[in-house]
Amino acid sequence: MKRIHLVWACTMVVIAVMLSSCGTKKHLIGEPLPAAGFQPQAFLQQLDAQAPKAQCVTAKLKFSAKVGSQNISVGGSLRMKRDDVIRIQLVALGIVEAGRLEFTRDYVLFMDRINKQYVKVPYEQVDFLAQNGINFYMLQALFWNELFQPGHRQPQLADFTVAPQGSDVAITLPEVSRIAYSWLADAATARIKTTRVDHRDARMRWDYKTFKKLENTSFPTDMEVELATAKKTVDVGLQLSSLGTDDDWETRTTVSSKYKQVSVDDILRRIMSL
Repeated sequence: MKRIHLVWACTMVVIAVMLSSCGTKKHLIGEPLPAAGFQPQAFLQQLDAQAPKAQCVTAKLKFSAKVGSQNISVGGSLRMKRDDVIRIQLVALGIVEAGRLEFTRDYVLFMDRINKQYVKVPYEQVDFLAQNGINFYMLQALFWNELFQPGHRQPQLADFTVAPQGSDVAITLPEVSRIAYSWLADAATARIKTTRVDHRDARMRWDYKTFKKLENTSFPTDMEVELATAKKTVDVGLQLSSLGTDDDWETRTTVSSKYKQVSVDDILRRIMSL
């Protein structure tokens, strides 16, 4: 039971950091150096063209997290449908679902299975997300190893600044509300290696370590994420296996009447007291 509650606590802290902020102003990349013959827009088009074409991606998930002195590793699953939903289910002891995170185009749903509570709100009611144009499409891009542009469904490639940096390519966007967005891509493969969001006293860094074949392209299967605010730092590992493209699953979670809906502020207060 103690392990189940650790899964719950870690899941809730991850949720809290995602809700409260995402990003210090320490840039991932330095000043990029120009290179003769390099064509920035051609590189971006190559990166964009090799995005996974599957409509659905499913996988077994090994979720690991470090929060302070606590380290946990649990199983679960990841199910995604392009332009529709991202769902993470965390399972304790191999049988008990402790937490569920579901992101749709219209709302976010966080379920605490242990205490039978949930948060379900549209993006505009989560202050940080609303104020900075962070929506479902940005979250989707992080999981699918793609570029994103806050406030846009599809990134406008002409708005990005691109330049080679050794064997990599540095990609940046103009700051939005004092938030800096940057990427580092492999020059040879045109795959994103790191995505970073830097803002005030918080940061997010999303590293892609391993890719595996999915249909006619590749998909990231080993990701490391650092989420940090002034109060909390969470290091998360996401390792995917048994990749598939199954579309025979319900894309929306129906919340039982036995669950109590709580506010974002309620769950943040509880988490920050851990």
